[in-house]
Amino acid sequence: MASLKMKGPYVLSPDKINEVVTQKSAGNFALGYISETDFIVLYVGRSDVDLNEDLQMWVNRKSDCLFFKYAYAACPQAAFEKECKNFHDFDGSIGLSNDKHPEPNKNTDWKCPICKK
Repeated sequence: MASLKMKGPYVLSPDKINEVVTQKSAGNFALGYISETDFIVLYVGRSDVDLNEDLQMWVNRKSDCLFFKYAYAACPQAAFEKECKNFHDFDGSIGLSNDKHPEPNKNTDWKCPICKK
């Protein structure tokens, strides 16, 4: 079974995000719901600058995503690479509600560590 290697799950609310995501940092997140005992991942994403701020934008945006997990990243490229790994680990746009493969930042030569796109 794929592992996110993230903290959580936590309720996807402004107060809870502010409580647990306290560093201004690049990072990764997963959105989903809890079924009995498991966190079901529906969406994976990243933040290149401020994980808290980017997570706040997802509150009430996807009605089926009531919980989140998160992890800080050392830099934007590391966040991109982890987002790619999570995307592939959870079957990409087939298993997730992500519409497409994660994209690297403009003006970078970053490639997905899995499919090399």
